[in-house]
Amino acid sequence: MQKSKLEHQHILDVSVSRRKTITTAASLGLSLTALPHVSWAQETSPLTTTVPEFLLSSGTGGKPDDPLWGVAMSYGEKQLDLIDLDNSQILHSFKGFDASHAIIPVEHLNRFVVHGYRPKTRTGALIVLEVNPVTKVWSVLMDKDIKGGRLLHWQPRPDMTEIVFNTIGDGGLHVLDTQSLELTRYVGGGRHSNMAMMDDLLIATDKMAGPSQLLITDRKTNTTLSKTDVSEWGHGVTVNFEQGEAYVWAKDGIHRISLAQKSMGKHLGLIPSFEIGERCWFCWTPQGSQFTHDVAWNWEQGKGDVYNPYLIAMDMKNARMEKIATNDPEIKPSFLQVSPDGRWGLASLRGRTDIGIFDIANNSFKGTVEAGPAKPSFFERDMAFCKNRNFALVTNTGDKSVSLLNLETREEVRRIHLPRRPDWFKSLSA
Repeated sequence: MQKSKLEHQHILDVSVSRRKTITTAASLGLSLTALPHVSWAQETSPLTTTVPEFLLSSGTGGKPDDPLWGVAMSYGEKQLDLIDLDNSQILHSFKGFDASHAIIPVEHLNRFVVHGYRPKTRTGALIVLEVNPVTKVWSVLMDKDIKGGRLLHWQPRPDMTEIVFNTIGDGGLHVLDTQSLELTRYVGGGRHSNMAMMDDLLIATDKMAGPSQLLITDRKTNTTLSKTDVSEWGHGVTVNFEQGEAYVWAKDGIHRISLAQKSMGKHLGLIPSFEIGERCWFCWTPQGSQFTHDVAWNWEQGKGDVYNPYLIAMDMKNARMEKIATNDPEIKPSFLQVSPDGRWGLASLRGRTDIGIFDIANNSFKGTVEAGPAKPSFFERDMAFCKNRNFALVTNTGDKSVSLLNLETREEVRRIHLPRRPDWFKSLSA
């Protein structure tokens, strides 16, 4: 069968890139014990209204699918690496790029979306990579400078069809269509915004320090419909589609804001936090359903960030918060990632070599699993879930490696050593 022009171009891109950039695993210092290959199984998990089918686990039993591809960001060298984990090869390095907080895998399209900043030109930047796990062909679909400063925070729709970003220099909101790669700029953001999307609405805080507001913007007209005061440090944002409400975590608690057409922007009440000054991001986890989860911490003068020995589950159907306690004062989650199907939660534990495992679906703590050392920092580790959601990869910034973990048995299956410290990391499975 004749190949399309696009397919020819992809193969040409790879052949050129490989001649220029691939180095042997030995010279790069990578090592990986071959992982057992498991073919994708049929989707058998029950669907919910908020988890698209392609996000549910497709693995079976106690073996992972091959985590063939990875993207790792190294802050020290301001460098982004595309890695073939199956063969321990760095396929390409993007130099002079500083990723912001995250690398976003779009699984159903086999794409990585990376947002950040180019220190040399002082512009925001967006890179989109596409990989073919079968042929191992890869290509750069977008490598674009974005005016308005660093692209900092982000939030995808639950089905991953769109992602909204914030440029902190001009307060712009930028929505990327993950299929067509159309990028549209909107008003309604601010400096250091956290965001959410519901239907044709963009919901965003305007700033982090000082008195803040929640802005609700209509994408059809690109106009801001309402601005609602939400006290100081209005940072964490999440939405509930069924209730039609936004929840904003601020210094004095969680503010409920109406997203209904007739009462748009109306302040519906305040839910007190467990401790004065307690904070949550509410932007790292899947949105739209009854619960959203995150770590909880306080900032104390002279001590900096102080974390608490529990997760917080925000129950938006009943407008209340719940604690998911670790039952150990020394186990303090400092960064949380939730699996795309909403089952598992992985948390870095400040200053420890083990990882906290939470049953997010049932709001319970399962225990810890030993990984590698982490270098103390605000974000000590990053996590990536395999297509078989019972397996995940976590970064070990203390020894430049990534651990493959079995979440059901709570054990480390493999450790993959990298040439550079993986500050941010995500994978795509075959």
